[in-house]
This record gives sequence, C-alpha cells and structure tokens, in this order.
Amino acid sequence: MAVAHSIMTIVYHLLTRKQVYQELGGDYFEIRQQERIVKQTVSRLEKLGYTVMLSASTAS
Repeated sequence: MAVAHSIMTIVYHLLTRKQVYQELGGDYFEIRQQERIVKQTVSRLEKLGYTVMLSASTAS
C-alpha cells in the first residue's frame, strides 16, 4: 500500500506541475547525502580500531 501511495503522490505532482517524469538514477540519494555517508563510514571504521585518512580522488 505504501508503494501505491508513493506512486500516486508522484503522479499528482507531475500532473499538477505539468512536468514530465525524469528518473534521477539509482545513486541519486547517495550523491545527495555523500558527506553524511562518508562521516558514518569513517566513524564505523574508527570504532573498529582503524585509523582513517581521506584524500580526494583525482579521477572524476
């Protein structure tokens, strides 16, 4: 039932705004929340006893 409600909400917004549906991609939320994910992952590794040093990747 929750999935049907989500779909109907999307349809409602698309119709009222007269927009075309655009798939955002499977990693949309990870990209939006990347900083939080990195902090949580570093924290988990440190709790396991690892020392973590991060550096930005040169490859895009």
